[in-house]
Amino acid sequence: MHTIHLLSDLLINQIAAGEVVQRPASVVKELLDNAIDAGSKKIKIIIKDSGKQLIQVIDDGIGMDEIDARMCFEKHATSKITHTDDLSKIQTMGFRGEAMASIAAVAQVEMETRLHEAAIGVFIAIEGSKIKKQEAIATPPGTKISVKNLFYNVPARRNFLKSNPVEFKHILEEIQHAALARTEIGWRLHHNDIEIYNLSPEKLSHRIVHLFGESYRKQLIPCKETTNMVTIEGYIGKPEQAKKTRGEQFLFVNQRFVKSPFLNHAIKHAYDRLLPTDSFPFYAIYLTIAPQLIDINVHPTKTEIKFQDEKALYAILQAAIKKSLATHHVVDSLDFEQDTNFSLLHFSNPIQVSSPHSTKERNYTQFKVDRSNRSLTSPKDWQSLFPDDKAESETASQNVGTVHYEEGTGKAVQLYTSYIIVQLQSGALLIDQQAAHERVLYDKFMDHFQNKNGASQQLLMPEYLTVNGVDYMVLLENKAILRSLGFIIDPFGESTIIIHGCPAELKHHSPKQLLEGVIEQLKWNNNKQKLETSECFIRALAKKASIPHGIKLNGIEIDALLAQLFSSTNTMYTPDGRKICAKLSKENLVSFLT
Repeated sequence: MHTIHLLSDLLINQIAAGEVVQRPASVVKELLDNAIDAGSKKIKIIIKDSGKQLIQVIDDGIGMDEIDARMCFEKHATSKITHTDDLSKIQTMGFRGEAMASIAAVAQVEMETRLHEAAIGVFIAIEGSKIKKQEAIATPPGTKISVKNLFYNVPARRNFLKSNPVEFKHILEEIQHAALARTEIGWRLHHNDIEIYNLSPEKLSHRIVHLFGESYRKQLIPCKETTNMVTIEGYIGKPEQAKKTRGEQFLFVNQRFVKSPFLNHAIKHAYDRLLPTDSFPFYAIYLTIAPQLIDINVHPTKTEIKFQDEKALYAILQAAIKKSLATHHVVDSLDFEQDTNFSLLHFSNPIQVSSPHSTKERNYTQFKVDRSNRSLTSPKDWQSLFPDDKAESETASQNVGTVHYEEGTGKAVQLYTSYIIVQLQSGALLIDQQAAHERVLYDKFMDHFQNKNGASQQLLMPEYLTVNGVDYMVLLENKAILRSLGFIIDPFGESTIIIHGCPAELKHHSPKQLLEGVIEQLKWNNNKQKLETSECFIRALAKKASIPHGIKLNGIEIDALLAQLFSSTNTMYTPDGRKICAKLSKENLVSFLT
């Protein structure tokens, strides 16, 4: 009995689709590659349900006749290469002839296309690799491809897709890559009938600003170098704008976005002593190199690349980046001790003192203790967190949250404007003030979210926040979560959010800067741990709003902070597991003197 047999064309295409079409963003990438290769000047992308329901790409390229329109869905059918030698001089985005056949195997596809010189076009509908309909139609020159119900016939693959915000984030990244690679093309993007991008042909610096926001206008440093081997052009970001998360590092080879850890390391290493090891600068670098010196036929996604002389290219690229940094007098004067790239937003500018009496006004009004609320000022059973004998517990309970700490009493003092020491009978308790405040804020915001009772402080004058497309969608998709925490936001034009209110506890912060910090902290949290979206937002907000090291607190503020901490759900650790308190025994303290 024979057991070896040929697979059906449909099954072959579905297997191939496993490499080429991994998610909706993969479809977007392949369709954009084809539109670019068709010589398009304008490309419009329409997305519904993050690509699960519809992905539509409309271009004004050369179009196809009836025969080519049908042939493009065949396996390994392409107009990009003909002979083996063509693989060594590839200039187009696509060339493998796999994409359209793979997409048609796992989705319902409709295509309308027409040559510019033709009077009529052709319409083709295909499902599961089988053509259902083909007819002549009146259609504009160019091509419109609609991919509907992705993975409709492979339910296991569809079940593995992530949430809509995650899938749309990947789609936006692919569109950003294409828009940065081809600044001479106009791009429009609509998602669920909302226009996200409307980009005209423009210079690279303008394209970067329109994609990522006005804040990038002042941080771009031009980079340019020409050698016999490669031409390097583009922009790098100033070190002080570096972030704790990856995602804004763009490397292009012959106008193709590629992933090259080796060359990314060259760029990162060029910032040596200007950045810590866990921060990443922005860059959009374009390498122009002879096609014979590279190989892009490494993986079906065509984002991996091999270079004939990688070490030489590494040295040239690193030298070009260092030259740009030196030319613009970038110096090492940064503090990157915070978990994200900015310290506490409220204290980012020097505090101006207008008169000797102004020091009586304190910003941390959230630390004021309501003495009528005994549950806050006299927390129950906090002593169990630091087990000692009965006398010690009684002494400690008198020192935490029940009395004002006047100078000279020795009960609780601030050390290096970063830590608080509380005296115990058998030793001392050392508390990280920033970690303690982060825990307090986390508990408050978690309570607001669970009970949907976050108080909002209405702004006298609304603030406007312009962000990149990915962050814009993150904010809008999570508008309900932000509202439960006290933020009131609405969309306002392209990639702009209008802020009407912010959490009442944080009214002394800049809402605009606070949301920017929350977004960056949110990315950092997502990179480190996979958490629920609401949990990520709450952790990020607590982190960004907590008082940083280096802020002096008076006795009343210390008293209030400790009272709130010891009423917390977890006095020992921050939400991300960092230690808040450390107990120092009297014996250990004495041992330092003996």
